Amino acid sequence: MMGKTELESTNLFKMLDILEKNEYEPSMFGYKKDIPFENIDLSKDEGEEKMFTLYVDIIVNSYPQSYQDIHKNSFFEVPLIENTYNDKKYQVKIPKISKYLFIPAREMMIAMKIISLPSRGKHHKMVKDLCDLYTLIWSADKSPDKIIDEIIGLLDPRSFEQLKEKINKDLMKECENYLSEPEGSINTVISRLFGKTDGRVIKN
Repeated sequence: MMGKTELESTNLFKMLDILEKNEYEPSMFGYKKDIPFENIDLSKDEGEEKMFTLYVDIIVNSYPQSYQDIHKNSFFEVPLIENTYNDKKYQVKIPKISKYLFIPAREMMIAMKIISLPSRGKHHKMVKDLCDLYTLIWSADKSPDKIIDEIIGLLDPRSFEQLKEKINKDLMKECENYLSEPEGSINTVISRLFGKTDGRVIKN
């Protein structure tokens, strides 16, 4: 485990320092900043709001409670994120922006959504996660079955069991309305996911 001095010298804390110097304020799982629409050359015609809130979530592989005296914020702890840094097949480069930047591959993002949805405390966050999960699987260049086969090996069987406990018909219908997808679309994809994982789900 890193000591305070060593931890504060990491890129993570250098990044947090940059956010704070740019007037981002601590939020639940990262930082946020209210940005006036006029600052980015956009006008908002609807309603009376003159700004929007930009959130920056901080995702780490681990952040023990013993570090709370260094930084009191809570971060998203996703051990799976290590795979993105350790294996280039899970990296999608962004050369037009920087040769040093990349985003997680689709399979990794799907796996992270499967983990995050059951832990959501707010309904609208669950809706967003399910919309993302469906879209990431359905819109892939590969077939849904191939995508699902690839993510099965990334996750503990309990992850699928926990996901299954949280998804119901009402939640799927709500997501279909948001996405303007035909009735039953999300159920079709989610049923494929559970159909391939039920055999390895640990039953109580």
